Amino acid sequence: MNLLYRFPLENGLMDTCNELGVQVLAYSPLCLGFLTGKYRKGGDLPSGPRGKLAEKLFESDGFEGLLQTMEDVAQKSGGKDTTLSQVALNWCRAKGSIPIPGARTVKQASQNIGCLSWKLSNDDLMALDEAASRVPAYIEPDKSPFAKKDINTGMIMFDS
Repeated sequence: MNLLYRFPLENGLMDTCNELGVQVLAYSPLCLGFLTGKYRKGGDLPSGPRGKLAEKLFESDGFEGLLQTMEDVAQKSGGKDTTLSQVALNWCRAKGSIPIPGARTVKQASQNIGCLSWKLSNDDLMALDEAASRVPAYIEPDKSPFAKKDINTGMIMFDS
C-alpha cells in the first residue's frame, strides 16, 4: 500500500483487518522509489520495468502534482530536513499500516527512520489523498502488482 496503490483502503481490506485486530504491512510504501522524488518528468528515469512504470506515471500531470503536494507537506509539517520519503511513510502510518521501506544506503535508512519524529495533520492527509486521487491507477486492482514476466528477457518470474 502506498499513495499510488490505495486499493487496500478502497476495497475494505484495511477496515476488515482493523476489525480483526490484524496489522497490515505496507509493502513498497515508497513505490519503487517513485515517492522519494528521485524520478522527475524530464529527468533521468530508470530502465527496465521501472522505466515502463515511469512512462505510465508521467503520462498525466497528476503524478507531478502529487510530488508537489508532498513537497509542500514536507516543508510545512516536517521541517527543512523532511524528505518526501518521510511524507510517504507517514501517510502509510496515518492510514493504519506498518510501512516496510527498503533502503540501499545508511542515509536512506536514517531518512526513513526520521518519519517517526513527526506526524501528518488531518489537513495534510486530505491534501495528499486529493492529490493522489488525480494520479491514474498504474496497477489494476484485479491483477497482481507483480510482473509475471521480465519485460527485458520475457522469462517467467512466477506462475499463479
